[in-house]
Amino acid sequence: MAWLRRYWWTLLILALLACGAALCAVRWRAWFGMPAEPEWNDSIRSYRFHCFGDDSVPGFTREGDCWQDTLMPDTLDILLLGDIHSGLTHADYDSMATRLPHLDCYAQLGDWLERGYRYYEQQLYSELAGTRLDSIPVLTCPGNHEYMKDVHRTLSPVWAGMFRHPLNGPLEMQGTTYYVDFPGLRFIVIDTQKLRFIRHYTRLNVWLTRVLQEAGDRYTVVMMHHPVYSNTKGRANVGVYLSCLHPLSRADLVFSGHDHQYARQLPFVAMTTCETYHEPKFDHYHQRQGMGGKYYVRLMLYNDTLHMRTYQLSSGELYDECEIAR
Repeated sequence: MAWLRRYWWTLLILALLACGAALCAVRWRAWFGMPAEPEWNDSIRSYRFHCFGDDSVPGFTREGDCWQDTLMPDTLDILLLGDIHSGLTHADYDSMATRLPHLDCYAQLGDWLERGYRYYEQQLYSELAGTRLDSIPVLTCPGNHEYMKDVHRTLSPVWAGMFRHPLNGPLEMQGTTYYVDFPGLRFIVIDTQKLRFIRHYTRLNVWLTRVLQEAGDRYTVVMMHHPVYSNTKGRANVGVYLSCLHPLSRADLVFSGHDHQYARQLPFVAMTTCETYHEPKFDHYHQRQGMGGKYYVRLMLYNDTLHMRTYQLSSGELYDECEIAR
């Protein structure tokens, strides 16, 4: 054992190098495997997202904390997108927007990017710039793929600059967990990837209970990345289930992604707009369930009725629909 006492520091260095090599092997693609970044041009460099945390938003006027559509004040029309993973083209965005005669804003429920790295952020700019979605506001929440897969997962530092959402969320989650008020509807967004410690779940539960109660007679629509009820095998999130199930029972619609399947079990609706799929878990609780498709949802509020219509991305064919009336 004399040699061990003599060369312990050498063995320690070798062990650290081995651990570093193993870590790099696991994270090599995430850290160093990015394709070459596309060249910036003037249109991409000046591109910016319009968000409801701004002082002014195209197509809306602000009365207090409520955003009112200026063109058709009696109608609210929202396009909702599921997981995308950098998988849509300029033509895809344009075709969805063209199919909707009047579009106030659009929403995306996380995993918009394949990874939270500069390459994919620039790619998103180039895909959206010049489309019909370029000039209307967006509601977003980060998914697990927007968080950088380092030793400690952190949200991409560019995210806050890309999307300036209202700062009315719970402590430590402001800017990614928030709500926006429209006449007749409160749209609530939850950053479920931020939930790591017990205090996060507790603060979210208290905040969510309060903002749902304070919505009054408005419809309430919630958007989050991880689902309360998972419809795929082995992907349940116990923390989200325990902290969100009870308050979300008051909501009218709750949209989630992450599972890469479509399923409706009101008020819960699982969405996907990407090409990859996980193994589904079929049960009799779901009123509608499907796999192997790319979908988008049109949310319309008019005549005091909330309409949800789900379409196939490729064909624009109606796939599912429901109405919530009071």
